[in-house]
Order: sequence, then structure tokens, then C-alpha cells
Amino acid sequence: MPDILLPHHELTAEATLGPLHLHASLTLSAPWTVIFGPSGSGKSSLLLAACGLIPEAKVDFLGFSTDGSHTQLEKLATHRRALGYAPQHAALFPHLSAEDNIRFPSQVCESPSKNSDMIKNVLALFNLGGLADRMPARLSGGERRRVALARAFTVPNCRLMLLDEPFTGLDRKLRDDLLPAMQAWLAVRKIPVLSVTHDVDEALLLGADVIRIEDGRVLAQGPAAEVLATERERLLQTLS
Repeated sequence: MPDILLPHHELTAEATLGPLHLHASLTLSAPWTVIFGPSGSGKSSLLLAACGLIPEAKVDFLGFSTDGSHTQLEKLATHRRALGYAPQHAALFPHLSAEDNIRFPSQVCESPSKNSDMIKNVLALFNLGGLADRMPARLSGGERRRVALARAFTVPNCRLMLLDEPFTGLDRKLRDDLLPAMQAWLAVRKIPVLSVTHDVDEALLLGADVIRIEDGRVLAQGPAAEVLATERERLLQTLS
């Protein structure tokens, strides 16, 4: 089977955010790329910069298609960048049901009805069919997290998925069940992922490309087993 060609992206972000001096350049060409680093290293700030949510940041963000053409994404309005984004804290609209929260991104389309099948598919993907009519106040933390992820997955014509600590609040079994299903769904649609995690096991399970950052700068990038070799060894020792 030939390799599936994915869009790739190049992101450079510079900003001074209190004590953090963010100066990082990323090339994203793997199906799933993980940003890994200590608390306060700038992981979440990179995602926010990509989304256009840090006004003071200087950003160069190119999105490439498989035919080699590219778009300067930072020049587009945030809602026109075709980016799926799930923040670290599931910020749901409290006055909308779970399904209406998930449906929200499609409202910016000229023909939202075209995405009805996608809404159904995403509800099934995250096992939310039985919670579709429930209001956020009546959802558990893990359920709210799944709704936030599902909402990101319904961004029309999405070209890059940005997920900040996507499995916070989910038990390990649910995470391990969701991961392959999410990867398969994204692969079919040729949508690459950039996610933030502090979980070594998660990065290894994904078989992800890992970007290690510290103090706002990229220290290393490569396969998880290589970049996280020391952490992997420690993990294996705790399991032995």
C-alpha cells in the first residue's frame, strides 16, 4: 500500500509571555506529532499561537497541500484556518446541549446541513450518542472532554488538528480504546495532529513524532522511542 500523503505545516512563533520567551520553529509532516516538555515550557502557547489566540505573538504559519502549494495561515481569520482545536480545559457553551456544542463549528459553513453525516460519525466515534441531548452541567469531566474533542473533529475541511492534553480526565482504558479509533478516523481524512502531552506512555502508544521543548525552544524532534528514550527506560523499569 502506498504511503498516504498528508498536508504538512511549518510554524514559527515568537513571543514574550511573562517569564516565558517563546521562540520555536516546527515542521509538521507526521500523522501525529506530540509536543513534550515540562510545565511552563511553552507547549500550550504554541497551539494558541497557531490558532491566532496570542495577539502579541509574531507568527509565521504555512499550511502545505499535497500538491506543494501553500497558504500563509496567519493571514487568515482564525475561523478560516481550517484548524480543529481542543483546549486543555473543555470550554463548552453552557447553554448548548452536547450535540449542539459539537455542531457549532459547522455553523460557520455556508451549508451546515452538509455536515450532518459527520456529526453522526463523530458522536459515534466518541461514544456520545446517549449524551447528545445532555447539557454540559450534567456531564462528568470525562464526558465534557469527549464533547470538546468531538467538537474539534467537526471543523469543516480541517487540515490540522490541535489537541492540548486531549485525554485529561479519561481513564486509561477509555484512552486506549479511543486512540486507535481516532487515528483511523484522521488517517482516512488525511488530517495530521499536533498535540500536547506530559504522558510518556501516551506518546509511545501513538508512535508519534515528538518535539521536546524547554523554556520556549525546541531541543529535539524525532520518533518517540528516540526522543523519549530516557523516559521510556524509566517507564519500563517501573513496570518490571
